[in-house]
Amino acid sequence: MNLNVSESNNINGQNLRTFYNAFNSAGASFKLQSEETVTSNYVFVRVRNSEFNYSTNPSNISGSGELRDNIMINSPQSFITTVGLYNDNNDLLGVAKLSKPLLKDFTKEVLVRIKLDY
Repeated sequence: MNLNVSESNNINGQNLRTFYNAFNSAGASFKLQSEETVTSNYVFVRVRNSEFNYSTNPSNISGSGELRDNIMINSPQSFITTVGLYNDNNDLLGVAKLSKPLLKDFTKEVLVRIKLDY
């Protein structure tokens, strides 16, 4: 069986047809059948305006426990990038990464919708 496929991405190499013809000429036959049930649930996570306005990054705090940047004192803001999903025993069950960071400060409330497929 000879597969001379195109490795270029800027021409129509007809790789699928080449693959099919190679199988067909060798007298081989194959049948594909697949079915999968995917269950989806949505979890909504609400972050109130008074929550998560400060970064948990340890580099923002000096050795004496003071904030390194004074702007965080009067108008703190952070970016939400990841949401952890925990059970009642405080065990981490899953992590959801946001497609882009969300700016969070005392003037904003955030509602994140997480789709769980299993």
